[in-house]
Amino acid sequence: MRPKRSLGQNFLNNPSIVEKIIDFAGVDRRDSVLEIGPGRGIMTAALANAAAHVAAVEKDDDLAQQLSEAYAHDPRIRIVHGDVMELDLQTLAPAGSKLVANLPYNIATAVILRLIEIPRHYSSITVMVQKEVAMRICATNGTPDYAGLSVLAGVNFRTVPGFVVGPGNFSPRPKVDSMVIKLTPKEETLAAEELGPFKTVVFGAFNQRRKMLRNTWTNLPGLSAELLDTLAGQAEIDLSRRPQDLTIEEFKRFSGLYRSMERGDAPL
Repeated sequence: MRPKRSLGQNFLNNPSIVEKIIDFAGVDRRDSVLEIGPGRGIMTAALANAAAHVAAVEKDDDLAQQLSEAYAHDPRIRIVHGDVMELDLQTLAPAGSKLVANLPYNIATAVILRLIEIPRHYSSITVMVQKEVAMRICATNGTPDYAGLSVLAGVNFRTVPGFVVGPGNFSPRPKVDSMVIKLTPKEETLAAEELGPFKTVVFGAFNQRRKMLRNTWTNLPGLSAELLDTLAGQAEIDLSRRPQDLTIEEFKRFSGLYRSMERGDAPL
């Protein structure tokens, strides 16, 4: 079938890249695996040969039907016909499963942001995304690629860059390079109730990344310039700095104080 541009379909067609991804993900016979966007199924069968069980979520009606028919008699593979952005990522595979996917470009960032909210459910997340997005996810403070997505991914995950995959490994050929990365949950992660204020603080800073924090964080709900000075002082953050210079721990420190202020119990 012909790829649908509306679904961001660029089908991986190189079996050696598939094997390299599975090896990088560390999939073995004990694992249950969730695959998002199996497409024509080149990685689905390889994952089933490496793991105990694979659940593959496909939005495209025609592809979902083809895959369901192809694997109807294979107990290792379950095809889920649906939009992953509307499904509960915690019910698609058991806790402790591994997620391995060639994510469609148009939903890659949104999927990562959803996974940040459930960092403990998957033991590891190995995905191929646009190289630019991968570099942003894995960036550290003080580097050009460091952005809000870097902080949000890095607060709950250790992010590891893998390898670049060129356009010639896909059909149709994308106009950009792709990159495989791996995310594993940190020992300490932000609780769900802490993520909302944390996102507000991070995106509030990076919305105008070239400005000093004094100018960006004054736009946070409920903050006056005087209160901002107080919170920044307690967090030991110089407001003349810019967001790309702050570490994830500094963002966490300020966010914790900001959340306490919202609840009315900040130690001001």
